[in-house]
Amino acid sequence: MNELQLSKHYLNLELKDFSLDDVEKLSNLLTYHSDLYYNKETPIISDFEYDSLFKKLQILEDKFKINEKQTQKIWSDIISSTFEKVAHSRPMISLDNTYNEEDLKDFDERIKRVLSYDFWINIPYTIEFKFDWLWVELIYKNWELKRALTRWNWVYWEDITQNIFTIKNIPRKIPYLGDLEVRGEVVMPISSFEELNREALKIWWKIFSNPRNAASWSLRLLDVNITAQRNLKFFAYDLANFEEFVEKENKQKYFDVIKDLESFWFEISSYFLKCENILEVIKNIDNFWDVREIIDFDIDGLVIKVDDIKLWQDIGFTAHHPRYAIAYKFPAQILTTKILSVEHQVWRTGTITPVANLEPINISWVIVKRATLHNYDEVKNLQIKVWDNVFIKRAWEVIPKIIWLAENRDNLWIISTKMEILPPEFCPSCSTKIIKDDDKIRYYCPNHENCPEQIKQKLINSISKQALNIDWLWTEQIELFLQKRFISDLASIFDLENKKDLILALPWYKKKSVENLLDSIKNARNQKIVNFLVALNISGIGPQSAKELSKLINRDEEFLQFNFSLEELENLQDIWEQTAKNIWNYFNNEKNKILLKKLLENIKVEYRHEIIWWKYEWKKMCITWSFNGFSRDELVEKLENMWWSFVSSVSKNTDFLLAWEKAGSKLEKANSLWVKVISLEEFLSE
Repeated sequence: MNELQLSKHYLNLELKDFSLDDVEKLSNLLTYHSDLYYNKETPIISDFEYDSLFKKLQILEDKFKINEKQTQKIWSDIISSTFEKVAHSRPMISLDNTYNEEDLKDFDERIKRVLSYDFWINIPYTIEFKFDWLWVELIYKNWELKRALTRWNWVYWEDITQNIFTIKNIPRKIPYLGDLEVRGEVVMPISSFEELNREALKIWWKIFSNPRNAASWSLRLLDVNITAQRNLKFFAYDLANFEEFVEKENKQKYFDVIKDLESFWFEISSYFLKCENILEVIKNIDNFWDVREIIDFDIDGLVIKVDDIKLWQDIGFTAHHPRYAIAYKFPAQILTTKILSVEHQVWRTGTITPVANLEPINISWVIVKRATLHNYDEVKNLQIKVWDNVFIKRAWEVIPKIIWLAENRDNLWIISTKMEILPPEFCPSCSTKIIKDDDKIRYYCPNHENCPEQIKQKLINSISKQALNIDWLWTEQIELFLQKRFISDLASIFDLENKKDLILALPWYKKKSVENLLDSIKNARNQKIVNFLVALNISGIGPQSAKELSKLINRDEEFLQFNFSLEELENLQDIWEQTAKNIWNYFNNEKNKILLKKLLENIKVEYRHEIIWWKYEWKKMCITWSFNGFSRDELVEKLENMWWSFVSSVSKNTDFLLAWEKAGSKLEKANSLWVKVISLEEFLSE
């Protein structure tokens, strides 16, 4: 199951059906989507979908009492780019999201509880557009624009100064003496986007799927003349040196700060209001739709902030977002289309799910052709059939879900023309008779070892980033190589190095791409034990449970002569009874033993006993942001390889804080709690 499929799966999975292994997978999935969004500018799910997964993970982390909460981290790896990277003067943070008015009332009540206010006391708020475009910071010194940066990730920016100079509504000079670091977003008007695509069609050039991608791509062009033609606009809504400005200018209200930006010749949100209380906020949201219809660019919601700046510190922050602000995302769009056919998708575990092929419909610049039906009980509950017109629910760029029937069923002739959607009797991949799981609602193919689709899905999982990480072997290639019988199982992938000429003889395969593929296979010959265990496709084993299982296995022979009892497996943290049975069954299966022997002949496994810093085993460490030469994720990986526990916040139970020279509140808290603070040099020297 690839990342997009896994996202669909978890979006549809009810909270009660999540296992601890699912929590680990969901945590890794959100990290993956953050990297796509912030680093690569190529998200494959919508904000709405990401927010839904994020909220599910928050609930599940509490339910399973997860100490190292992914939802408290806001981090993406730094990757290469054409533009120079510059450290943030003030780290970026996100906003919590809501999609309904009741959540806004809850937001208001939470703030009053924190401030110990009586419920009848009014808290003034501001409302403004929520842009979802390209974040930019403009640095002014003594009236003049000196530098322009766009966010690369939570810690670093890209320098795009020359490109920013082409945006007409950005002032080169401002009437403010002193340093000012203005933050906002660059947008492309819808009219400009449509004109760009019309012209591109004439010359068979790049067609953009939505205005946001077009704006992001245009701003990062090396040819500033082309950027100048894109008619981009900048809207200001924040300051990197916010505290400094507020203190210097004696500002007490957020509304006044943004109005100051407008007086400095910046364009701000044209919809910017001050409301006396949360009920007035809700009233304005209800009346907002006429405004939305006339603006010439896309927004995906409104931002609500406490207007009184003095209250912000008392209201506080989480690691992910400030508690004094929230984003109201627009409700889901509901549209109608027709079900043309249904495919029965076979997954890695053999589970079969129905997926509807739809009459294509354009929603928010995306052509929707498919929708999940989740499971066959869902189909029965919805009472839908092939050729039915259905309502599909979709928020901002979210994968749709069929929610109900969109036509009258009174006419018997209409009913007779429709085809029922039933579970297949036989597997669509291998023709094995399908089994209904008595304990669950799933239907599955029991032919786990020889079902072609299950083999393919397992291989896709085995080469993924969290497993062997063979990044030049793609899903389409796996399908082709299986058809050509170049590969048959995971171990046979390493034989592709001997099939270079056969691969080059295939259409579309060039020397460089094949060399890249073979190099990535060569690199996969050295694996940490956790990645190796994930690649084996043992049901219930993800990265976290693999870490636990790795504590038992210290050499190749223990894979082949697996002498651990069910009781020993169940005593491991994060290994539940069923997962323990799956592990025991896997290693005692003769075919799996043969596969393991082949894999170990091709892969050198790095066992944990070779890299453990024993004297600090089980210690808890918090890390503040990044350090020169190391991303935070790299440091966390090193820490976990030494069997430390990473924690995202400082508490009395924290053993160490790894702090950089500009650490702020975490360093202060560590000192107040007598938590030992160590430098990067101390950490690396051990």
